[in-house]
Amino acid sequence: MSSLARERGFADGGTWSYDGSLEGLFLLAHRACAELSAPEAVANALATEGELFALLGPAPLRSEPSVSAETALSELRSFSCELFDLIMRIWMSEEALELPLFRVCAAAASQGDEVLRDFGDPDIRALFSAARRVDGEMHRFRGLARFSPRKDGLFSAPLEPDCNIVPALLPHFAQRFGSEDFALVDLRRRLAFARRGGAFESRSGNDAWSLLPDAVDDEEESLWKRYFVATDNPSRRNPELQRRLMPRRYWRFLPEVARSIMGT
Repeated sequence: MSSLARERGFADGGTWSYDGSLEGLFLLAHRACAELSAPEAVANALATEGELFALLGPAPLRSEPSVSAETALSELRSFSCELFDLIMRIWMSEEALELPLFRVCAAAASQGDEVLRDFGDPDIRALFSAARRVDGEMHRFRGLARFSPRKDGLFSAPLEPDCNIVPALLPHFAQRFGSEDFALVDLRRRLAFARRGGAFESRSGNDAWSLLPDAVDDEEESLWKRYFVATDNPSRRNPELQRRLMPRRYWRFLPEVARSIMGT
């Protein structure tokens, strides 16, 4: 049991089963708040029965939730917007932080939002560290996304973020593009999200690749290079800062990299 659990006085509640989905995370967070309890362990619901018992022993999994995902989401948001946002960002981080999250949910339901500012507790520090990484990724990709026009009129940007942030970027780019159609393609997760004619759509697996930009021809690449040469201000170059803000793994998506970062 964590130090926060001991101090706040809520109980551990056996083994809970989690399927990795955002819906599932909200349902279990809602249960932790409602019961003022947290699990002793979290089992992957997608694992085989043999894997579960080998890892956890014969402890029974938690029963099915008694409320709908919509109810859980609504009640959590009404209870605490700060906790709701934290749950969302922990899911986006894709880090295995369900156990400390449920402990914090139970403590927040018992003691209020001041629990979320107890940075002396390791659970709180771990959760907010992950949340800050998500915020940093979102900020970075609002500036790093590079869109290319396709023959069908769609502007498409391939991305490869460390965190599962692409769905959360849609409102920003919807406002930026106005009435124009656009798509974001997450290469790491094989997911794509697009807006066409004001309606949003999502694709996964091989279907996601159909929303990638068309192959860039030599003429288009030449135009990009000429543009960055024309707008470059040598007196304002700061290669060290640019490398820090644009890590090497993103360079292949940035037409301006060759000149401004690599110094060519």
